[in-house]
Amino acid sequence: MARKWSTLTTTPVRQFACWRELICEAFLDLSPESDLRDGFTGIVTQWPFGNLSLAQIDSQRQRVRRTERDIGRAPRSGYYANLQLRGASSMAQAGRTAILRPGDIALVQTDEPFEFEFDTNFRQLSLYIPGQLLDAGVTGPVLTSTRIDTTAGAGAAARHAMEALARDPLASRQRVSIAGPPGPRSGASAEASIYQLSPGSAARLAVLASGMLGVALDSGMPTDDARSRSVRSYRAAVADIEEHLTDDDLSPAATARRLGVSVRWLHQVFAGHEHSYSATVRRLRLEVARRALQDPTRNHLRVIDIAAEAGFGHVASFHRAFRREFGRSPAQVRRNW
Repeated sequence: MARKWSTLTTTPVRQFACWRELICEAFLDLSPESDLRDGFTGIVTQWPFGNLSLAQIDSQRQRVRRTERDIGRAPRSGYYANLQLRGASSMAQAGRTAILRPGDIALVQTDEPFEFEFDTNFRQLSLYIPGQLLDAGVTGPVLTSTRIDTTAGAGAAARHAMEALARDPLASRQRVSIAGPPGPRSGASAEASIYQLSPGSAARLAVLASGMLGVALDSGMPTDDARSRSVRSYRAAVADIEEHLTDDDLSPAATARRLGVSVRWLHQVFAGHEHSYSATVRRLRLEVARRALQDPTRNHLRVIDIAAEAGFGHVASFHRAFRREFGRSPAQVRRNW
């Protein structure tokens, strides 16, 4: 059964605050901003399809961000595929920006920061896809904030599937339209629906839409085979780790952001090698520490100082990891050199 949220149920002075609360309930912890603080219209209608869900959003000009703080407060793993129906918007994530006009689709990853901007009234469909479901259907990294071609092929099939899922006359009864006339390719109009999908058919169609998006994303990838992409990504990731080895904030998220890939893809790249991302960082830091301990010009430094310089925050964990890696303690390595 569809759920519906609306700012029209509260007083004008409370409507934007209501909008902030309802989008966090319907989607994720988000940080919206708008100059329309007194008298703000926003309506969300959401249909659940098993582990997936589809929402139609009708609202006004605003900027919506998902910040690191939002993610830390309410983490959620997955993707949103946004189909612009009316108006226009921009979507930014991982250093990429996509401009969406009616008929365009692009994705964002929910456990990485992103930003949407809407300059005028708009309508969008937003399909939530669990991370594992989409990742399993894509051979390379999921390129977020990248416009998918919906004029033909798998992209068109995904667009038609999302539009069909929104054509539910029972769920869309009394829907308020604030977005103006439809765009040239936006065929989804719940008010003009002539049929209703059964719950089982709708759930299968939602999964199919996810699969078609995966195919469309693969079709938009470079023609190199997946293995070559993985090798290049691994080398780039190791180079990034080496460059930022002593940074306090070195992490999969930081490396993925600098490389313009998702954290999941980064972990997948390391899964094909002997050591994981974390193990690679640890081994490289231990090697830096070992060389420092064997350097006679650094004999004046304490072991704890060398550990800190190498990027270890806790001396006890450094000692344990060092002994496991080299079979001797840091003090023994220093004495025997």
